[in-house]
Amino acid sequence: MVVRDLKVRYRNSALGFGWSLLQPLLMMLVFTIVFKVLTRTEIPNYPLFLLTGLLPWNFTHSALSSALRSITGNSALITKVYFPRELLPLSTVLGAFVHFVLAFVLLLIGMTAFGVEFHATVLLVPVIMLLQLVLIAGLAMILAAANVIMRDLEQLVDVGLLAWFFLTPIFYALAIVPNDRFLGLDIHRWVFSLNPMATLVTDYRYIMMEGFMPIRHTAVTVATAAVAITVGWWLIRRFSPRFAEVV
Repeated sequence: MVVRDLKVRYRNSALGFGWSLLQPLLMMLVFTIVFKVLTRTEIPNYPLFLLTGLLPWNFTHSALSSALRSITGNSALITKVYFPRELLPLSTVLGAFVHFVLAFVLLLIGMTAFGVEFHATVLLVPVIMLLQLVLIAGLAMILAAANVIMRDLEQLVDVGLLAWFFLTPIFYALAIVPNDRFLGLDIHRWVFSLNPMATLVTDYRYIMMEGFMPIRHTAVTVATAAVAITVGWWLIRRFSPRFAEVV
């Protein structure tokens, strides 16, 4: 299924897989022009700063958008053949993950071009990638199962992903989030801790560009990923007998 998805995605495309490399570069160029040239952001090595956020986000967006329709879009297969239904959303996630890993080479090339020092913490990148893979796989199974029952979810997810994009520090630094207090709570830290993508993007930046690995806030994302994969697996198993009837 993963191989099939990879072949279908760029069928009849002139650049083929090259689009998975060109797309983040084009997005990086647009955001750099807007925020570095027009608004004069002071973030050093801003193109690299952007790329470390765009690559993980593109994986998340691509995987969840595809997984959402992975069951409803394969009705013919589901009604004729029995197989573990979780393979459908998981195959779309793994396909997007392959693109993510290969596109990550762009960041390594960019760091070399900008003269950024490689730290020993770069060896922890696969750990953060695996953590993100588990989180997205869990969310993908939840969305795929829920979409079979609630078809309006497709419209809500599109809006939700857009909101999630702006709530994740991809083109801005988390430090600019107002550090106000509400009911005795530090809003800055709550925004950071409750958004797993904010933690993951920041982890990539710390590991790749700063040379250290934050442990405390990453533990929250580990817990979130564990809950997501458990709930997603349970939902698929719980409702899969009804999929053939509904789709």
